[in-house]
Amino acid sequence: METEKAEEGMQSLFIKLTHLYFKKAFALVKDTGIHPKQAPLIGLLSCREGISQKEISQTLRISPPTVAVSIKRLEKSGIIERRADEKDQRLSRIYLTEEGKAVTRRVKDCIKEKEEAVFRGFSESELCLLRRFFLQMIQNLEDDGNENNIERQNKG
Repeated sequence: METEKAEEGMQSLFIKLTHLYFKKAFALVKDTGIHPKQAPLIGLLSCREGISQKEISQTLRISPPTVAVSIKRLEKSGIIERRADEKDQRLSRIYLTEEGKAVTRRVKDCIKEKEEAVFRGFSESELCLLRRFFLQMIQNLEDDGNENNIERQNKG
């Protein structure tokens, strides 16, 4: 059994880590009244109120229909509101309501609590190195997608 754990692949460990993290974080966030997958959207709005649905979609790399559904649900629950753009009435801007701001604070507290639990026992230098590794992995995956597209274009 111990040998099997030692031989567990990096991808398997990564999947296990992310699954466990999201399971525990989602349980905390669920009590705030929003769906855990909406947390990034309200987090973005707390930093950049008044952005458009298109900007939300581009910033969070979420499809426009997914953003539209989330906005409708959050609006229905009183967490966000849409307002017409002052210069272009055809464009809606998205804002947090007072309730939305309170929910955002609770969500940020939940995320901070989980982050502290995940990184407990790590030194500052280990956290710095881990951050660099995460950024490198993200870059590798982003580059991989671009390289595959270039290869397909060259073959076509």
